[in-house]
Amino acid sequence: MAKMNFNDYGRCMATYNSWQNAVLFDLCEQIGDEERRRDRNMFFTSIHNTLNHILYIDLRILDIVKTGQAGPYDARTIVADDFDDLKEQRIRIDREIGAFVDANDHAWQDGIRELQGLDGIKRKLPRQLFLMQLFNHQTHHRSQITSELHKMGIDYGITDVPLTPDLPL
Repeated sequence: MAKMNFNDYGRCMATYNSWQNAVLFDLCEQIGDEERRRDRNMFFTSIHNTLNHILYIDLRILDIVKTGQAGPYDARTIVADDFDDLKEQRIRIDREIGAFVDANDHAWQDGIRELQGLDGIKRKLPRQLFLMQLFNHQTHHRSQITSELHKMGIDYGITDVPLTPDLPL
């Protein structure tokens, strides 16, 4: 493969994120519910709440890239309070993201989404940017969790995109 296009980017990043989420959830399962829910002074308090936040934002951004729309934002949303349910939903959404980027209909990439920033300025942004934000947002919050795992003496392992197993190139 000589060059990557945006569709290749989406497929590679969906594969990467699915891999990283599987690693993360396996490690989080090992530490148990008490450790996952412990207040660690994280932005979303606990590992469990941070996992919920990642999934909640993924659902919102997936709506934006698919339809251009998302419902009202509520930072307190808990997608799943039970860890097993949260893990099942994570797997389902990762598959949905993968199916979306694998689809043959790329017309969504021509779409624009108006977004008002915290500064009050409204911007017209390409919907492709929101797919990039989905992957960036996951990575940002996974790193917060991996930092907490590191403090517990848990080695998270490899996070390099080029080393993703089964990279679709």
